[in-house]
Amino acid sequence: MIRFDNYNFAYECNEKEQGIHGIDLEIKQGEFVLLCGESGCGKTTIIRSVNGIASHLMKGSSSGKVYVNGIDVSESEMYKLSDVVASVFQNPKSQFFNTDVESEIVYTLENRGVDIGVIEERLNLAMKDLKLERLAGRSMFELSGGEKQQVAIAGGYIAGTPVVALDEPTANLDPDAILKIRGILEKMKALGKTVLIAEHRLSWLKGLSDRVIYMKEGRIEKDMDAELFFGMSEEERKSLGLRELSFESEKGLKPDLHPDNYEKRKLLEVNDLTLAYKKHIVQENLNLYVREGEILGITGVNGAGKTTLLRALAGLSKKQKGAVILDGKKSTRKSRRKRFGMVMQDVNYQLFADSCENECMLGNPLVNSEEAASLLNEAMLSGLNERHPQSLSGGQKQRLALAVCKASDKEILLLDEPTSGLDYKSMLAVKDTLRKLSANGKAIIIVTHDKEFLSLICDRVQKLRKI
Repeated sequence: MIRFDNYNFAYECNEKEQGIHGIDLEIKQGEFVLLCGESGCGKTTIIRSVNGIASHLMKGSSSGKVYVNGIDVSESEMYKLSDVVASVFQNPKSQFFNTDVESEIVYTLENRGVDIGVIEERLNLAMKDLKLERLAGRSMFELSGGEKQQVAIAGGYIAGTPVVALDEPTANLDPDAILKIRGILEKMKALGKTVLIAEHRLSWLKGLSDRVIYMKEGRIEKDMDAELFFGMSEEERKSLGLRELSFESEKGLKPDLHPDNYEKRKLLEVNDLTLAYKKHIVQENLNLYVREGEILGITGVNGAGKTTLLRALAGLSKKQKGAVILDGKKSTRKSRRKRFGMVMQDVNYQLFADSCENECMLGNPLVNSEEAASLLNEAMLSGLNERHPQSLSGGQKQRLALAVCKASDKEILLLDEPTSGLDYKSMLAVKDTLRKLSANGKAIIIVTHDKEFLSLICDRVQKLRKI
């Protein structure tokens, strides 16, 4: 179904680690193949090579061939490839064109001129098969991250293509949402679809994958049977820079969290806070605190108001009622914007400069080129000083945003899914950076579904419940 013949792709920036090299690979019809490896290893480029984005839409050079269902990808029109390959991206918002659920799911079929009666029949069947009836009639703007990802995958399901390619589809999802995504993919597999998925969060794919391709520096390093892969030792898994392979991290936090034994002052207190998102109340009478030098984890299902909480604390949005106390005094939104640093869930919204070095210096007049280089080195971005931030992989952008946040030297740091798209080694690097910041007295609040990360770094964890 998919064949790479000595295929190479180099992006115009000519950074070796950002392309793929000498790829020879065959994937049979109905196979479920997992692509894994450290950030920037070429997983996304493999996906882009299959769906035609690399050869048709990206600036770069290629050699060799990629065939999908017998079609030469580089020679085929994109609209013809869409009859064969359905794509689901890490950020589902990047592929949405409609404002309501049903219109978005059937968008591909409408584009292909499918008869309206067939469209309605397929839509009703997809909503039932994938158990999405609860989303019927909903606005796309009202959906949680997990629900949006389900809609994106439903669009691939209804398209009827023989191949489905997914790039980090669970990066920002809670465990319940991940299980729903798994259920949809199980249905696709049962229908004989060929599924190619690039992922860092691996445990949920155990028992679903048939085969695992491990990539390193743009090349295929290992091609393994899935059962053998998921049975590897912890030492080998860590040496490959991979996240947990078992389901332990999804069942609950490990019991060895740091005890809350701080004697330091409470730097931030939240009293009886009520929050709303688009006039819909998401949290009521919320209370929490964080001490100087403490790392607080915030978790909860998609739609529980975690991101809304961070935005309110940072002074980026209004609270409905309640008080945010700093150093024992009520604070204003303006005062908080001066003292809080924030890394957003979608870091594309906060990367503005034309190079990684300039990004570290933008808005930070005390940071010079030498200090910027040190920040980038600590963020595992050494040698990428002149690279444009938007040319980085998702995980690299995440680490860059954290480096910029560190450079700002704010007292309280708010991080929204800071390990989204990160491999194991990058996650440990983020952990080490945050631990150094907390040791210097920074108070840090982390919103995440990544329980592996929470168990490694947080002093306390507070769970928000959805109203």
